Amino acid sequence: MPTSSSVDKSPLKLFLLIFVLSIPFWLVDGLTQLPKGVPINLPVSSPMAFNPLIAVLILTYRYNKSAGIKDLLKRAFDYKRTKEKRWYVPIIFLMPAMMFLAYWVMHLVGLPLPEPDIPLLLVVILFPVFFMTAMGEEMGWLGYAIDPMQDRWGALRASIIMGAVWGLWHLWGIFKLTMGQNG
Repeated sequence: MPTSSSVDKSPLKLFLLIFVLSIPFWLVDGLTQLPKGVPINLPVSSPMAFNPLIAVLILTYRYNKSAGIKDLLKRAFDYKRTKEKRWYVPIIFLMPAMMFLAYWVMHLVGLPLPEPDIPLLLVVILFPVFFMTAMGEEMGWLGYAIDPMQDRWGALRASIIMGAVWGLWHLWGIFKLTMGQNG
């Protein structure tokens, strides 16, 4: 059953705005390379991880002003929304398991394995950075678009559509990383 807040949200507008906001990052990334010696091999376009959040803030403010933004930001840390606590198992362990699986598959098919060469201090610094970028993406993709999509198509179809759009949005960064064009 659609909620009043999810009826006003347009996932298509969100997706289009995210992609439009990302175009300058892709263009700059296509024309530049990271200098040698940068400790982490991320595309120059990495800061676009905040584009989903920026897009959501724009759309939320447009339709609900400051009150809508306040509700959106509160929702990001509302752990009580997860009714069944068993969902915390995949929330916490799915990403590390997928990374382990990717590493294992790379080993099986004979691809060169990345050698972790990250100092502990850099890990301490990067953890909050990656946490903030993940929050930016999650608040954008899931904090805004998933409810109206689930109301219309159900959880499975909404997740497949969201995953396809998310994957398409990440293709440039994946291409840059796999082609080794960043140094």
